[in-house]
Amino acid sequence: MSARPIVVRDGEPPEDLRRLMEAGRVHHLPVVEGGRLVGLWTATEEGPLVMLGPEAVHETGPDVDAAEAMQALLSDSEVVLVWDAGVPAGVLTRADALALVRAALDRGMGRRHPRPVVVRLAGPAGAGKTTLLIRTLPLLGRLDVAVVQANAQERGEPAELGGARAVDDPGAHWRSGLQRAVERLSDAQLILVEDRDGPLEPSRGIGEDVQVAVVAAAECGEVLPVALEEAQALVVTRCDEMQAPQLEALAEGLRERLHGVEVFGVAAGHDDRGLEDWARWVEGQVLSRRG
Repeated sequence: MSARPIVVRDGEPPEDLRRLMEAGRVHHLPVVEGGRLVGLWTATEEGPLVMLGPEAVHETGPDVDAAEAMQALLSDSEVVLVWDAGVPAGVLTRADALALVRAALDRGMGRRHPRPVVVRLAGPAGAGKTTLLIRTLPLLGRLDVAVVQANAQERGEPAELGGARAVDDPGAHWRSGLQRAVERLSDAQLILVEDRDGPLEPSRGIGEDVQVAVVAAAECGEVLPVALEEAQALVVTRCDEMQAPQLEALAEGLRERLHGVEVFGVAAGHDDRGLEDWARWVEGQVLSRRG
């Protein structure tokens, strides 16, 4: 609502009204005489000013539910004029109502995914977590995706990464920090978290919905099943560095050792081999948890 609205008296010259509208950057001027509304000057898209009768204005008070004003604007009222102690205290226009709707949509209100699914990517330095994340984002176009980078050096303002909203927050490595970061992106459908670099070790989780271990193909022999007790998936990166028979044998051996853990072999950033299957699995995790 525009507080302390500009009002005019009846009989003001149109040229003065036009200058007043331009100076005040408004398109409506209530006409008030003797403490009551007698009309409304409005600027048309064609240029001329038009005088409307008081019936085009919904008059209300400051203590009335705002829903009443919104309903009036959605019906046939040109503007809403708020009176307080006999004085015009504010004007609400359709442009104001549209601005409210846009702000609500930007914050995710009205979406049917009230809570995002959080997928945490954990693994040592050099495993390729960042490349995996960046190459995966374009394959998740049907989801509203955001990114948290706990591997960052310091906390940063929301930005973009691969077309997705992203925040840098090293504190997201811990449960309370992750919760704080998720709250900043709470209107997303999926949040991919790149955890800080570190060796794979038994983890009970820090509040994520899905835990994914990321390790380079050359290092897979060192992965112990106990380190993946809480993980739902293992992504083996840099598969382009191994011959196909060797890679197939590696994947089969991992599946035998890691019961209940999905294993994906990818060559993210090289020829993107295996990324499609991995991305569809991530998408399935979101759909199965949120419908």
